[in-house]
Amino acid sequence: MYRYLYLSDVSPEFEPYQMGMLAQRARAKNQRLNITGLLLFDGLHFCQYLEGAKGDVQQLMRVIERDPRHCNLRLLGEGLSTRPRRLSDEGLFVGYSTDAAFLPGLAEGMAGMDQVVAQIWEALPRLDVDQSADWNRPA
Repeated sequence: MYRYLYLSDVSPEFEPYQMGMLAQRARAKNQRLNITGLLLFDGLHFCQYLEGAKGDVQQLMRVIERDPRHCNLRLLGEGLSTRPRRLSDEGLFVGYSTDAAFLPGLAEGMAGMDQVVAQIWEALPRLDVDQSADWNRPA
């Protein structure tokens, strides 16, 4: 399985109310590509962890890199893993962070992708990743 983790700044044109539609479309695309992911949003940044077949994840990243909702996209890590998927086959989970320093802090002093992913998973109980939220419901 191939994993990819990035951080980007939210385009000034993107409005937080658009998150629901973005999540629904991304979830459908991820399911078609058999990619699972976690998209975190804090109003200023997107941070996304993706896992799936290498070609499919790279194809999706080419689309994301051209998406005008993202500015200053930074790769935090990528590579093959022998570990099982961290996420279920729902396609995409979306979470909201109220800590404005958390997502940008992931890029500072990085020790490696595994450590950054571990930081994210440790923080999940403090983030709003409610599967019953509108943005985590299939359309």
